[in-house]
Amino acid sequence: MYVFVEASSPWLDEHIERFISHHAPDAIFVRDLADIPSSAETVFQFCCGQELNRNFALVNKTSGLINAYPNSDALARKDYLGVVVDFWTAKRPDSILKSHVPQTVRLTLDYAEYVDEALMAADDLSLLSSLEDNEAKEPRDREYWILKPALVDCGAGIRIFSTIEELASHLELAEYEEDDDDTEDEESTEESEEEPIALEKIYDDSFSPTLSQPGLSCLDILVTTNGSGATKSKLEVGMREKKPQYVFKEGGRIPSSEMRAFVAQRYLSSIAPLENRKWHVRAYVLSVGRLKVHVFQEMLTLLAGEDYQGPWEYPSLKSSLTNTALQDEDVVESRQSMRAFWDMPEDLFPGKSDWKEDLFAQIGNLSSELFRAAAHTMADKFTTLDKCFELFAVDFLVDDKGEAWLLEVNETPAFYQQGVAGPMSLRLMESVVCVAMEHMGFAHVGEARNAAVRRRMVDVLDETAGLAKSNIVEVLADR
Repeated sequence: MYVFVEASSPWLDEHIERFISHHAPDAIFVRDLADIPSSAETVFQFCCGQELNRNFALVNKTSGLINAYPNSDALARKDYLGVVVDFWTAKRPDSILKSHVPQTVRLTLDYAEYVDEALMAADDLSLLSSLEDNEAKEPRDREYWILKPALVDCGAGIRIFSTIEELASHLELAEYEEDDDDTEDEESTEESEEEPIALEKIYDDSFSPTLSQPGLSCLDILVTTNGSGATKSKLEVGMREKKPQYVFKEGGRIPSSEMRAFVAQRYLSSIAPLENRKWHVRAYVLSVGRLKVHVFQEMLTLLAGEDYQGPWEYPSLKSSLTNTALQDEDVVESRQSMRAFWDMPEDLFPGKSDWKEDLFAQIGNLSSELFRAAAHTMADKFTTLDKCFELFAVDFLVDDKGEAWLLEVNETPAFYQQGVAGPMSLRLMESVVCVAMEHMGFAHVGEARNAAVRRRMVDVLDETAGLAKSNIVEVLADR
């Protein structure tokens, strides 16, 4: 067996190779795909999900396994994920997805001036109705929503809103072209008559632009960079370079005309804060072949960087969002923003001493139902093949009753070395490799060590018999 390892987190490469060698001592490791001979019978690839063209071409010619599906947009794209849930629950109203996924409305947005038209054109008019009803209510009594770009991760571009005007204030303004007949003198006169924008308005998080006071024109520009700000977060050091993505500053307008695809998700404010901070659980879900799903027994608890405040108090995003990409490294470490789930307080939910076991069971059921739904309702966007497996990070918010709510699914998740995340990542990779080797027939799960490693991956779904045999014989490169 020839093995090519180039994970998205480079610090894991040597560990992954060691785990593979434990199951396949005769494996031949290569540093370049070109070093794999054409006569190779079996090839195992654990590569960065960003670059897959050459890797899939190799899968077509050999037997083996690769750590990515040709397409998993049905899970990773927030708008497609909403479609999966809607389609699946339309005929299955008793599905757990119906009651454990926040109401999600898909939106096509461009400029702030056309928000009314976009809300009217949405498949679901409940968002428009909610925003109109909120107009007559006090902020504390309103129903709040979260705006999420469909294709952006790391918490970038997320905004909270409760009225049409607040939604519009988050989107960029249309650029009006100057009349060709205008002279330079006229243009300079117009520019001099405009009131300059105060710098304190640009950098003050409390400033919220509205339709009547757009402001922030200097931020209404598309910025492409890495990370969640102008520079890459220190927590991302060790990750392989990702393709540039859109970046948004808190208080700035979203480059919506360049994105278009968004979702509005109902904001859940009834939560049980941990040390007065909002938190969510990140579970690692492994999907193998067509289609076996496993949930890693260990999970992470991710906390917001600032103390929690209700959305009616208009707090900063660092109070409302739990994504560590929004936090500085020193804050993550000093405030322990990443913690082991099973070490959380037993008495967080009074009267529920077994709340953690119950929550893990909910996460297993939700993951099983979600992956089954994606495979059956949107197979062209969740293309499961026997030669493929993929690891996803699935985020769940927990309400004040201890109920799990599915937020989103992340492909090619980041793995940090800091704190509890580092050792947990190694145990996760060891179990992932064990399941992959088992799928290929190399693992000896009867051995004591392998059995313990394998038990950390809890089986939640085997849909192999429920799916028809795939007729895909070749995966073409994306040209």
